[in-house]
Amino acid sequence: MYFEFVIFFLLLATGYCCKRFGIFGDAAINNINRFIILIAYPALILVRTSSLDMTHRIFLNFLLMIALSVALLLVYAGYAYVYAKKRRFPSEEAPAAELAMICPNNGFMGFPIADTFFGDMGLLYMVASNVALNTFFFTYGVTALMRGRGEAGEPFLRKLKNIALLVVNPKVSAAIVGIVFCVNHIVIPDFLEQFLQQVGNCATPLAMISIGTIIAGGFGAASLKNSVLVEAVIGKVLIIPLFTFAIVWFLPIDPMVKLILIVASTLPTATTIPILGEQYRRGKELAGTILVVSTLISMGTIPLGIWLLGLTGLPG
Repeated sequence: MYFEFVIFFLLLATGYCCKRFGIFGDAAINNINRFIILIAYPALILVRTSSLDMTHRIFLNFLLMIALSVALLLVYAGYAYVYAKKRRFPSEEAPAAELAMICPNNGFMGFPIADTFFGDMGLLYMVASNVALNTFFFTYGVTALMRGRGEAGEPFLRKLKNIALLVVNPKVSAAIVGIVFCVNHIVIPDFLEQFLQQVGNCATPLAMISIGTIIAGGFGAASLKNSVLVEAVIGKVLIIPLFTFAIVWFLPIDPMVKLILIVASTLPTATTIPILGEQYRRGKELAGTILVVSTLISMGTIPLGIWLLGLTGLPG
């Protein structure tokens, strides 16, 4: 396990240096991220999912993973909302802080970790977790960011567009196609499978390098004086994982589903939160700083969490 994390750290350091020394500009980073999201991860998911021995139990576990992930996000949302109220977070910062506290980076960070440490099945269930998160973004997330604005809700056509974006999301589409291929025993031609495999193999190193560039964005030391930021980060890297462990550990579910639910909760803040904050003009800077700080801290808490889970006897 430790060898793989050393590789992750080196990839993060590479991204950090590339950003700091100007090798990657903002345009290059954006293009790399687009390649990861639109091409590399879909290729990886398609080739891995289509080759699975898809049983009825695995398919039901995939659906169960989506349902439990949504349920947990709603529980987290209730906790974060009450906490922000009790702690009297400023109204303009509270929605972004709440979302940053509860939404995990189960795409850029979750996929490489699941693939590296838990194999094809772990990756499949992390995809399910990501489907749940995207659903949550376009429903509760948008509603939270518009809270207290006195504005009308989103137009119907915009809601319809968001739902369509979720359905045609390349990662989700790749998982659906892969499952269809797998269930119907459709074999991808060898040359195409090798192509998809090689493109997919780019996903993990590029994703970790991209996260390194996010860390290089840095944050001012003065940011740590912001109690909202500090409490949101503690909630993300400590409270939510402990909360998840307490809820999930005793559930009578497949051990791999249980494991991925817990691992997903240890991940840092999702990169989508600052993007949504910018789109809805609500807490972009705060969410971005929480993202950076939680990512830095998670470099220690994620391997610790996986190691502790390994001691419990869960598959890994």
